[in-house]
Amino acid sequence: MAKFRFKNYKIVDASIHISTDSITGKDMSVDIKPQSFVSDKELNYKLQFDINISNSENQFSVFASIIGLFEFDSDLDSVAKDKFFKINAPSILFPYVRAYISTLTSLSGITPVILPTINMVEVMKELEENVDQEASIPNRHID
Repeated sequence: MAKFRFKNYKIVDASIHISTDSITGKDMSVDIKPQSFVSDKELNYKLQFDINISNSENQFSVFASIIGLFEFDSDLDSVAKDKFFKINAPSILFPYVRAYISTLTSLSGITPVILPTINMVEVMKELEENVDQEASIPNRHID
């Protein structure tokens, strides 16, 4: 069995705002803020993505917050743990974000928004600044 496993995910918050009948702007702004929470005691890792998307004319905006729950074995060394947390976990969770945003926008009567692939190295840099050790996400239980 793998020493690092994806258990579950939840969309914990989402909204879409459309201010006009037709969306004319093609230029989108996509802002992804990752946060992570590690509990060596409980052997779990939670990765949260907060995504804000809007077009250049501010005719629509989408917000989604997703949390992925991962678990790891107690004998996982710190180098492997670091790699899983900063590269593998975001790579595993991001397709769920893409699918959700595409479905949400499609069902809202506008052209579906398909998020571009992201550079995991950039996500990794931001995650290094946003890791809480031995912490949990308040009021966001996803087990």
